[in-house]
Amino acid sequence: MNQHIWWYLARSSGVVALVLLVLSLVWGVLLATRALRHIDRPAWLLDVHKWLAGTAIVMTCLHMFGLLLDGYIDFGFTELLVPGASAYRPLAVALGILSFYVLLAIQVTSSMRRHLSRRAWRRVHLLSYGLVWSAAIHAGMAGTDTVNRAYRSLALVLTMVAVTATMLRIVTPGRSERAHASRAETSSARSADR
Repeated sequence: MNQHIWWYLARSSGVVALVLLVLSLVWGVLLATRALRHIDRPAWLLDVHKWLAGTAIVMTCLHMFGLLLDGYIDFGFTELLVPGASAYRPLAVALGILSFYVLLAIQVTSSMRRHLSRRAWRRVHLLSYGLVWSAAIHAGMAGTDTVNRAYRSLALVLTMVAVTATMLRIVTPGRSERAHASRAETSSARSADR
């Protein structure tokens, strides 16, 4: 077996996790805004969104597992789970650890959505925008592939996709915002009629 197999696993699974996070963000935006409502199916969008997020967690765990078993940098459980405990690029690793915790919080609250108020679930779920950016910054600061042209191209594409999705979410109201605006218009029309 190649002595660098764990390092390759850590690197590749980290990159795949970042791609999955961005795609999950895109699917979540498409679901929330119904920007493609003429051709989409909400149940399908939700299923894909859940699968992407769940697979991102699996890839993040593989990333951490690879780092744990790799002998080049001495990562133990403390360095992998406690922000600031790592001697290797402490700020970058801390961002990665915090991103992992936010990802878990989003996933746990999503699985408990029926037991939470919509407001509480939404507040935690909005952290997904920051999660994508903190994971991308973690990859850029801690990753060893940042000098690779293919990685740089992928990072540029992922950044453009994430920015586009975020802007779409900002300019396109979701269902709850449309309902709130509709109620406000109806209320103003009633006031004007009196």
